[in-house]
Amino acid sequence: MIRVVVVGLLLLTVRTSALSEPLDLNPNPDLTPQQVVEFQLDALRIERSFRFASPSNRLVTGPLSHFSEIVHSPGYSALLGSQATEVRGVAVQADQARVYVTVTSANGSQLNFLFMLSRQGEGDYHDCWMTDSVMKLPSDDNGNQIAI
Repeated sequence: MIRVVVVGLLLLTVRTSALSEPLDLNPNPDLTPQQVVEFQLDALRIERSFRFASPSNRLVTGPLSHFSEIVHSPGYSALLGSQATEVRGVAVQADQARVYVTVTSANGSQLNFLFMLSRQGEGDYHDCWMTDSVMKLPSDDNGNQIAI
């Protein structure tokens, strides 16, 4: 089930069911920014997440072995084996998107992350949404208003 909430010009969506996409999904132009992030968060498979990293992101975080080290670092390890994830907000402007996510880690703590995506303009991933960066954010206190 998806719940949609409009706050000013920001459209918030909350997905409460699991994804049912095939396990080997790759970037394609039919995926929305939210779907890209949800697919990466689904049991965070490191190889899958790296597959959705934009070419510019891969220049900084690659190769896959280095990307894996980053994901296992204290700032991002909560994404591994998380109990639950919730997309709390999506903002799209032209070819840029921000997806705000709350993750319940394996130990039960809730952490917020901001995924920055861009629609690729050329090459093998033309028109595909891909992740440029992921930032850990401070937790919100009220859980209602999210500014991204």
